[in-house]
Amino acid sequence: MDITLCVVAGLVAGLGARHLTTHLAGRPPARAVCEATCVAGSLVAAVSGSGPVEALALASLIWWCVCLSVVDLLERRLPNVLTGPGAAVIVTLAAATGQGRAALVGAGLLAGPMLLAHLVSPRSLGAGDVKLAVGVGAAAGAAGPAAWLCVAVGPPLLTATAGLVMRVVQQWRTEAGPVLVPHGPSMCAFTVLALLTTA
Repeated sequence: MDITLCVVAGLVAGLGARHLTTHLAGRPPARAVCEATCVAGSLVAAVSGSGPVEALALASLIWWCVCLSVVDLLERRLPNVLTGPGAAVIVTLAAATGQGRAALVGAGLLAGPMLLAHLVSPRSLGAGDVKLAVGVGAAAGAAGPAAWLCVAVGPPLLTATAGLVMRVVQQWRTEAGPVLVPHGPSMCAFTVLALLTTA
């Protein structure tokens, strides 16, 4: 695929992501974050070794993950308008490629324990994280056991590590208050990583 076309497509997608996330979060993300990330995602999808349809699907998943991560970082929430439809599209595409059952199993195995954790401690794990788990669990499940395991194990470790680092920094600065680390970005990052490394 032509590099220039990938860059232009990524830039357009990034501008769309900036507009959408600004609307959902009520304030814009840092300058060029959406655009640069979507351009990188477009290039990565293009050189992933997949066919054109698979590359487009991967680029779309990356765009979805960028939008979710930006809103979560800005507002500490994952909007239903992104989590629900995204999960539905992922399951539908998986079914169309013969991986519907694997996607549903992956979604259930990831979202089920997270739902229990949310019910036990809603402040530790939000409902949006549970809804996102349906989509990323489905994507990872359709990609295979190795991808699903990466998405199940990696995000909690990354979020916990980030929380620990932020707590240390907070204590060093003698600041008080709870440490709030959004879990969505780590779920999204590990999903994209899993799909790229286990393909």
